[in-house]
Amino acid sequence: MKKAILWTVPALSAVALGGCANNPLPSANSVQARFDPSGRTVQLMVSEQDPTTQAELVGANGAPVQAGSVTLVSEPHSYYDNSACTFGSTGVQAALPPGGTPTCVSDQSDQYVASVSIPAPADYTQRWTEYRVRLQVGDRWMAVAAPPPAPG
Repeated sequence: MKKAILWTVPALSAVALGGCANNPLPSANSVQARFDPSGRTVQLMVSEQDPTTQAELVGANGAPVQAGSVTLVSEPHSYYDNSACTFGSTGVQAALPPGGTPTCVSDQSDQYVASVSIPAPADYTQRWTEYRVRLQVGDRWMAVAAPPPAPG
């Protein structure tokens, strides 16, 4: 029973946290930004080795215009799958930890992935080039260009 729970929780978490084909996690050390016209929000997915803790939309004068919400989607992890440890027809198995049960890493990441949502001001679609997004990642700040509004 304990083994089933240890395997089920990571597997379900991986699916729930963005492992779906329609919503893949971003590549390591990257930021994906888009404007959502239906919610009038700037949406970002941030993947970094340090957690993203703060986000804000900044105007041309450098002053914060709007604060955003940051939600942790995934954190550094290693998921193990004891059923997939045999390599070809050799019968060789990998990684015998103390206790002797073979374990294989099925998924590993050193990244914190955060979803960021920032409400856009009323003039965003006309003046989006004057804005940028400022993110606090670990103990440093980084700036990202504001995404263009959707065409149409």
